[in-house]
Amino acid sequence: MKHISRRYTSLTAEGRALRFASAEQPGTVVPVRRPDGRVERFRLTTTPLHGPHRGTFVADRVDYL
Repeated sequence: MKHISRRYTSLTAEGRALRFASAEQPGTVVPVRRPDGRVERFRLTTTPLHGPHRGTFVADRVDYL
């Protein structure tokens, strides 16, 4: 069983902040189900965010399904 290791923040295709947690290693592309049911894929990074999203890392949006 994997334990959540990092929390990530990214922007959805509509420009809204999306926060999620993942136990996968940075560099991995993960699918994330948005609150509206659509799925987007994000690449996990080691880049920390500051300001209102402090304590999370950047997740780069790859595409949506």
